Amino acid sequence: MKEFVQGRRLGFAPRSHVAFAAAGIGFAVTLVDLMSWFGWGAQETNGYVVVAQWLVVANIVLTGVAAIAAVVEWIDAETEERGLARIDILAAVGALVLYGASGALRSFELADAAPSPAPFLLAAAGLLLLVIDAGLAANLYSSRQWEELEEEPTHERQARRRAAGR
Repeated sequence: MKEFVQGRRLGFAPRSHVAFAAAGIGFAVTLVDLMSWFGWGAQETNGYVVVAQWLVVANIVLTGVAAIAAVVEWIDAETEERGLARIDILAAVGALVLYGASGALRSFELADAAPSPAPFLLAAAGLLLLVIDAGLAANLYSSRQWEELEEEPTHERQARRRAAGR
């Protein structure tokens, strides 16, 4: 499992890619919130509130994966990079907490025309943390070189013997 999260089989560390995807979803949440506040593109903005809620839920899942990957990457971080790896973990967990709080507050406002300022500001702060986290993860893990993994031995198939007397 550790090799999967670190991306050894892929040849690159997916940690920064997950963080950038979460930042993209965070940007979409902020944009949909602004669309609902200003009524851009629609007369009825309740759909924007529901879309923003689902985007926040998706971002909670993706940020959770990023936080788990940050912890796994911290385990194998070099000694001089451990401090930055801790900041990476704190940023990922902080974004997870902020989006979790935003999602919890949004769940009470699904019938409103726009979200209240608290979930919007929590999501905006989470977006800021995700952008910082993604940049830090890209600098920490994108140039990592791994040793070659040993391939598992393959067994040669032997032809079946036919029964004697046939």
